[in-house]
Amino acid sequence: MAESQSINLRPDEFSEGGGLADDFDGVISDIRFISTDYDGSTTEQVPVCRVVFDVDGEEISELYSVGGKSDFAPDDNGTGLIKLQTKDKLTKTSKFGMLLTNLVDKGFPLNRMDGGDITYLVGLNAHWLREVVVFKGLKAKKEGRDSTVLLVSKINKLPWETAKGGKAKGKAKDAEDAGALGETLAGIIQDILQDKDGTVSKKDMLTVLFKHPDVVASANKKVLLKLAKDDAYLGGRDEWSVEDGVLSA
Repeated sequence: MAESQSINLRPDEFSEGGGLADDFDGVISDIRFISTDYDGSTTEQVPVCRVVFDVDGEEISELYSVGGKSDFAPDDNGTGLIKLQTKDKLTKTSKFGMLLTNLVDKGFPLNRMDGGDITYLVGLNAHWLREVVVFKGLKAKKEGRDSTVLLVSKINKLPWETAKGGKAKGKAKDAEDAGALGETLAGIIQDILQDKDGTVSKKDMLTVLFKHPDVVASANKKVLLKLAKDDAYLGGRDEWSVEDGVLSA
């Protein structure tokens, strides 16, 4: 079998190819590549991107196709795709390709898109609408059975943006809360470093944090994960050092 090759996930690198949630404001709380048989709807596992939305405290999941079972597979962390055979780019007609292209169209900066790790979308706050997908050369489905894709109609807040405005007292309280969360996160990262014998890459650390029980149970899960991606935070702590994307105790 050929050596695994990472797939570029920036939409400007795509090739040309060939009872659902709708109309809501939601924040992406998790995003992973997985393999699924769509609850038995297909005979074999196929790769998809699973997006989890936080909608007023409730979780909604959506699956976006990325290609055929022989094209790609999720990487070990589920944050990227690896090449299986000859295809080395997503097509713009895959539903996940449609989503990323749609995000750029709605104002998501292309230069903030990581070509190999899709978790940069965690924290994106947007209004989501379902649209009918029309594929050239295929007959339309019967009424009520159209293929659809959930896309962004408006970006409310980009993942790295913070709330603006507010009184000075409110800002002071926010700063106090942020400081407390920073200390909480530092303790969790120190535990991860101990489990990893004192050294861990930022990417692997984030993978552990996504599933860490203290993070999962926290009402500030999204804030903790966002802070963990902040190079300024990571580089400003005394509990560890950071060099070339690797944390060392």
